[in-house]
Amino acid sequence: MKTSSRAVGLLWLTGHLAASAAPAVAGEQSAPAGAVERYIRYGFTLQNETGELVPAADLWVCAPLKATARQQQLDLKASQPFAESTDSLGNQVLHFTFSNIPPYAVRIVTVEATVALRPQAEPADLAPGTWLQAGPLYEFDQEAFTRLAPEFPAGDAAQTVRAIFDWVRQNVRDTGYDGTDRGALHALVEKKGDCTEFATLFTALCRRAGIPARALGGYVIGQNTVLEPAAFHNWAEYYLDGTWHLADPQRGVLDEKSGQYVAMRVLGPSDTPLENFARFRYTGSGIKAVMNK
Repeated sequence: MKTSSRAVGLLWLTGHLAASAAPAVAGEQSAPAGAVERYIRYGFTLQNETGELVPAADLWVCAPLKATARQQQLDLKASQPFAESTDSLGNQVLHFTFSNIPPYAVRIVTVEATVALRPQAEPADLAPGTWLQAGPLYEFDQEAFTRLAPEFPAGDAAQTVRAIFDWVRQNVRDTGYDGTDRGALHALVEKKGDCTEFATLFTALCRRAGIPARALGGYVIGQNTVLEPAAFHNWAEYYLDGTWHLADPQRGVLDEKSGQYVAMRVLGPSDTPLENFARFRYTGSGIKAVMNK
């Protein structure tokens, strides 16, 4: 049986890093019964683009959500020391700091994580009223949204979710990647958008119908892999019968393939140091940072 060079590289990298001492580690746990373990790796290059010494620079990056109904972070390492924080939505952010970066010098940050993905969601408690609010990205309280939004059958929440999912699939045109998060109102008015608009419109329509929902960002994977910038994807979850269920209207996935979705971020207003950036943010005069391909 042939093995691709990419797969060989991942196997070597996993073994190599497991055998070496990582500069920064955040916990290590065992996978729950029935879950599939997935190893992911991603990195960033930070460069001083000037001919002057840069005294200080900062880089904040997303890490996989620590624990959801279908995901558990088992292990997290990085090639540079970091400070870890969790924002009000439960997003985990790693903060890297650099000092005295010489002219035109680069700094490389590599993050590795092992997550357990459950094929079936575990029960999850939810306080009444949680994930039902309108706001940025979920503007169902605005007059234009109320005027244009379709009415869905009331009573059976599962049927309502199915009707919302089908309506978004049939009425919103996929425009391909757009770097601006335009949100639910834009998708409803323009009837178009990328994965962000599909996810936020589904979420807003669910919340408007009294069904808790949220949009998530991350990656869809089927094996151990190196994450690429262009693969970042947004989808949604809705809360029913005591747990979270997956909905990806852009890709036509409802309540299946949940063992392939690695959540890195819950979308919405929060106190995150990432501010409005989806995957990473950096500061420093003359500094540029990119996620490695």
